[in-house]
Amino acid sequence: MKNYLKFFFIVSFIGLASCSDDSKTYLVGEEFINLDSKLVVIDTLTLKTATIQLDSVITSITNRILIGGLQDSEFGDLKTQSYFSLIPNSYFVDTKATYDSIALILRYDKYYYGDTLQTQTYRIHEITDKFEPKDKDQTQFYNTSTLAFNDDVLGELSFKPYPIKKDSINITLKHSFGENLFNTFQNKTVENYDDLEKIFKGLTILSDNNNNSVLGFKLNNSDNFSSSVVRMYYKLDEGVNSENDRYTDFNIQQVFNNISSNKTATLLNLITDSEYILSSSKTNNQMYIQSGSSLNMRVEVPYVRDLTSLESKNGGTVIKATLKMYLDPNSYENISSIESLSVFIVDNKNRFISQYTNSAGNPIYATLNSHDEELNYDYYYSIDITSFINETQTSTYLTKYALLFQLPNNNQSVDKLLIYDSESGKETKMKIELTYLLY
Repeated sequence: MKNYLKFFFIVSFIGLASCSDDSKTYLVGEEFINLDSKLVVIDTLTLKTATIQLDSVITSITNRILIGGLQDSEFGDLKTQSYFSLIPNSYFVDTKATYDSIALILRYDKYYYGDTLQTQTYRIHEITDKFEPKDKDQTQFYNTSTLAFNDDVLGELSFKPYPIKKDSINITLKHSFGENLFNTFQNKTVENYDDLEKIFKGLTILSDNNNNSVLGFKLNNSDNFSSSVVRMYYKLDEGVNSENDRYTDFNIQQVFNNISSNKTATLLNLITDSEYILSSSKTNNQMYIQSGSSLNMRVEVPYVRDLTSLESKNGGTVIKATLKMYLDPNSYENISSIESLSVFIVDNKNRFISQYTNSAGNPIYATLNSHDEELNYDYYYSIDITSFINETQTSTYLTKYALLFQLPNNNQSVDKLLIYDSESGKETKMKIELTYLLY
């Protein structure tokens, strides 16, 4: 392979240098290099591409409650379950008050994925574990984290979601549950959070197994009327011949989303652990990216070091390297909402080395382009990887490193993409465009 690559570049350089017409020859300033120099573009550099899956993703650093499920024959069936602890805005209840009802109010944050035309069913359960990671060495919850909860259903609702048109859904909880909680406040058994935690750890929300959409709901805002809360209603007779409605809100204090997926019946079932690199040659020449379940695309440039010897022999240098990545148009729902991909450098065991940054230390992202005029193709991502190419050429240890591409909001969404590899046989295959300066 290396000999083939060298032969190709030598022939390419000779051919391009001798046969290029005015449309392929660009003059550069004398202060940079002599006027006989030419810029040529080569887009056949070998790529090694794969799908990997990380062990876990922190989901307790989130602005979203994520609930639902997806049935997917390519990516695997996915399910999300949210856990949260609550804290009241007040522990005081007037001794003359009488309990009325309690409900969980979930306010849409306009994120959704899947079929929202189907009826959804949510069930609420009471958490029985202390709200903390089970592993004492951990300080955060992950997409793989769980807490024990009571089998008894506290509340249930079947509904058709309108995440754009409506603002919330309201799930009434068991009368006895709310009344017991109310009594502990009124008789001052509970006067602070430590008291509350002894009798009430929090709630978890599960979706029905037949659900085929995932919805996002808001966490706390400064205005409780735009936050998701548990609201306990009671009445108070103030001697005016009528009873006035009152309520106490329980605001969400901590939250994490468990996101699980079953890939048994998919090509992704070959992935055994986070170190496994599933070559795109085994997945129909496509790479899988999905947030939540943390499927990521890995891209290596295995023979980039050969460019160094070719440069010295043929007189030239890489001045720009652009990676173009074309999407399977059937793999996404709303691509315009995914304007960029996060990019990281990983080693041969998929361990994170760093985020991909520019010379100033600012992250570099792969950005969405709406149209490729050359191929008449809508939507592709591109990124300048010149610094990665140049550093790999000169480094003694970067040769085993690769670029990892990940969806933004990886910990609070379930978006997905399929990207064609460089051997897909399509015009829209992945490629690196090397802009080469020939001396």
